[in-house]
Amino acid sequence: MSPTLDTAVITDPLEDTSGSAGAAAAPTTEPTIKRRHDLDALRAIAMLLGIVLHAALSFSPIPWPVKDSQTGESYSVLFAVLHGFRMPLFFMLSGFFTAMLWRKRGLGGLIKQRLKRIALPLFLGCLTIVPSMWAVSAFVSRPSSTGTQNAAAWEAVVAGETDRVRAAIENDQLGVDAVSQDGASLLTVAVFLGHTEMVEMLLDKGADVDQRNSDQGTALHSAAFIGRAEEAVLLLRAGADADASDANGQTPKTLLKTDFGTTNFIATSFGLPLDEQTLKAGRADIAKQFGVRDYLGSGSGTAAGPGWETIESLLFQFPVFMHLWFLWFLCWLIAAFLIYAPLADALKLRKLPAWLVCSPVSLLWLIPLTMLPLSYMNPVSFGADPSIGLLPLPSVLAYYAVFFFFGALYWDIDDTEHRLGREWAISLSVALIVVFPIGLDWVSGTLGIVPSLQDPTLNSLAAIMLQALFAWLMIFGSIGLCRRLMSQESRTMRYISDSSYWLYLAHLPLVLLAQWFVRDSTLPAFVKFSGITIVISAFLLLTYEYGVRYTIIGRILNGPRKRAA
Repeated sequence: MSPTLDTAVITDPLEDTSGSAGAAAAPTTEPTIKRRHDLDALRAIAMLLGIVLHAALSFSPIPWPVKDSQTGESYSVLFAVLHGFRMPLFFMLSGFFTAMLWRKRGLGGLIKQRLKRIALPLFLGCLTIVPSMWAVSAFVSRPSSTGTQNAAAWEAVVAGETDRVRAAIENDQLGVDAVSQDGASLLTVAVFLGHTEMVEMLLDKGADVDQRNSDQGTALHSAAFIGRAEEAVLLLRAGADADASDANGQTPKTLLKTDFGTTNFIATSFGLPLDEQTLKAGRADIAKQFGVRDYLGSGSGTAAGPGWETIESLLFQFPVFMHLWFLWFLCWLIAAFLIYAPLADALKLRKLPAWLVCSPVSLLWLIPLTMLPLSYMNPVSFGADPSIGLLPLPSVLAYYAVFFFFGALYWDIDDTEHRLGREWAISLSVALIVVFPIGLDWVSGTLGIVPSLQDPTLNSLAAIMLQALFAWLMIFGSIGLCRRLMSQESRTMRYISDSSYWLYLAHLPLVLLAQWFVRDSTLPAFVKFSGITIVISAFLLLTYEYGVRYTIIGRILNGPRKRAA
């Protein structure tokens, strides 16, 4: 059964919304479909929560260009909650509205609209917003004016002056687990530079031997990569995990196989050229400590230039799109949808039983399907890995594709009885009170209230399952809650929905600058965090009203608008 036709327009959030408040409705011969005000509002909420998420990062221990003088784990928990379901929800809704647009305009109309609303903003954003992000990130990463002692301490670290670093730690000028502006732990920097005495001192002072860097690697990863045998011995004696995986799934053992060309290319980029024989000798000693025999593998060649590892890193990790990556992912998913659409008709997916998609039974197939790409991601991070490079990480693209195509299927099933999310109170309560705390502790131990399972493999599998369950419960619960509260038209909510696209695209450089401006303030962290979120959002709403909505930018993002009389 197809959705009920009506004279009110249901709009894709990234489609023309000429029926919104203050706009003149354009005549059309296309069939119109009843607008889902609840899902329109929910998409806007998912967008705006991105501002909250990014504003929280400078107050958490998570590596970020700006580090506030006051940090706490509560902001890491907030980040994990939002990150665990926000983008899955957004992609699910994107799939829903993509299927709606296909049924309304056909594949040709779908492609034309997506080129205007997604591809063009992405292209223009890469010319304007992304370069501004690079510039702002470089600016805010500088040491603060009140952090001169801290900057001097880091200079001592680089210079290998162990006594000065020890004094800085004892005088509380530098934390033993401090993180550099590029996300490397103090211990990792000392290992990378080969300051053996400093490494020993840091371990004696209680440094976390398995502290994660921004790439989720540890100091032992650095030791294996650079061939720091003496440092590796100290780390292993302190209990370092030789099987810890970084964001690329590599362990210290697998890094021993990296070819010299790649290793030297990366080390030289940090001002540390290597000698090939010294590197091999150091890795051989580390391999003995690991009990590894075939550590040279097939990557032991002596190519002078960067190897495949470096090329792969540049393709997948270099921040080409920054926070605009979701538009690039949508381009890939729309391309995949062109294959899905004829298959959906051929297989008569619209005739599937509604209970298979719109009831809790759907979790029986959605959770295993979601767990598959999650199993290839960083095991110590709650939610999906980031993917801001030129090429999407296959596991991350596959993960969001599950949500996108479920949304497309949900449109075709036509949930006229509103079965999906009907038990929203139970879904949200179970997700936030039970599933999330257990899952977060099994992933990272952040809350410290639920011990990990003794079997590491079983613990990892259970953690992945809970992450998938959390995402779907939050999606179903959010849909049900918004249907309950926002199913009727609201001029205010429609305005916020229209503006949310612009707010999300433009917010991050401003958030970084605001975080930098307040980072040394003695105000409570919550006051600064709330102020950043509110002030930046209000400022961008003003820019939307007076500089975007009725301009060429507004036409690109949301379609034409006419001022109300």
